[in-house]
Amino acid sequence: MSEILLTIAAILGFATLLVHSIVGEKRLIGPLVHSNDGVMSNDLAKQVIRFAWHFTSILGLIATFILAKSAYNFAEADIALLAVTGSAFLISGIYDAIITKGKHIGWPMLAAVGALTLFAII
Repeated sequence: MSEILLTIAAILGFATLLVHSIVGEKRLIGPLVHSNDGVMSNDLAKQVIRFAWHFTSILGLIATFILAKSAYNFAEADIALLAVTGSAFLISGIYDAIITKGKHIGWPMLAAVGALTLFAII
């Protein structure tokens, strides 16, 4: 059962982070870096913001790789690493829900990845 939960968490996380990068670039980062208001008049700021956005997606994809690898070989999975990864996703989802008052589309997926991961190790 743990393997199934981790597999679902990994797939959901992968999809969420892919959407984060693609949709975020189209609807948030692209328009932001095309602006010349305030700090966005600086080309370096534009480059750093775009880099940071997509690097966040890459880090999340690395975390989902940890989930997928652990699902594939649960007997040798690092439970502490899964606990930290699951907690990070769950806390991020809950925090996102609170600060956006539930309006950001990502919070349910982040929270679900975290919950599935934590349920897989208990």
